[in-house]
Amino acid sequence: MTEVSSLTGRLLVAAPALTDPNFDRAVVLLLDHDEEGSLGVVLNRPTPVGVGDILASWAALTGEPDVVFQGGPVSLDSALGVAVIPGDEGPLGWRRVHGAIGLIDLETPPELLGP
Repeated sequence: MTEVSSLTGRLLVAAPALTDPNFDRAVVLLLDHDEEGSLGVVLNRPTPVGVGDILASWAALTGEPDVVFQGGPVSLDSALGVAVIPGDEGPLGWRRVHGAIGLIDLETPPELLGP
């Protein structure tokens, strides 16, 4: 098996020639990338739905824009929390992806992550 160079934390920008409507003009942040596969979220598809409309307990911790983004064509019935947390140590329920960008475990009580 050939070694896979991880693209975790990188942005993928769809080429204009890409014809798949799921990725037309998409900007994808890769959250995981290894020999087993990849997980990413589309960053440039905001919806009119606010975070508080579907995740009320998280509304107080959201920054701008306070909207839910249509993340991609896989697992449409689930949500991922992507957050920027400065510093070397992240709070309980947060996993660093790249730099200050990380994933929030949405099952974690929000008060454990907030100020």
